[in-house]
Amino acid sequence: MTMEIISIFLGIVLLGAVDYGYGGIELVRLTYLIDIPSLIIMLVFTVPVLFKGGVWKDFKRAWRLLKKDYTCHLDEVRRALDVVEMMQKQVLYAGVVCVLLTLITIFRRLSDPASLGPNLSVAILTMLYAMIFEMLLLPLQLEAKRRIIDYMGVDTEEENAAEKGDAPAEKGNAAAERENASAEKENTEEGRI
Repeated sequence: MTMEIISIFLGIVLLGAVDYGYGGIELVRLTYLIDIPSLIIMLVFTVPVLFKGGVWKDFKRAWRLLKKDYTCHLDEVRRALDVVEMMQKQVLYAGVVCVLLTLITIFRRLSDPASLGPNLSVAILTMLYAMIFEMLLLPLQLEAKRRIIDYMGVDTEEENAAEKGDAPAEKGNAAAERENASAEKENTEEGRI
């Protein structure tokens, strides 16, 4: 999943640096993709939601899910997935609101044609930032969904084995351990009687 994030950044850098009129690559063109006020506005619309909602830990956990050796419970993965999906919506809505606010400013200044280009570029950049943030959240969503499906697949295999009367597929399963413990307790109680 880390490769997806790296490819997103690399793709943005290459697309921003290409001079489409002449076919060359100029890194100076990357400055056209930077608008600090738009970035700040996007962060103001999204980050406080994490803190206010008390889901900052779950959002950090979603990033840790990208590490293959990171393990957590199913309910933690589900909460991380919920937070990532909420952030995807929040980022998209923040981008739309910023674009609309910029368009309102543009329409108020239509009498000044010189300001039309820079104001339109700010509107487009804000939506571009929203899409970039959305693309960065997609690998988190996919990883959380993959882990939930893997967890559910393990349970399904164990349930199928239990229905057939076979031994559980995995000894570490809590349900199988409880069944074994209750069977041992019954055997012990029968021996006492």
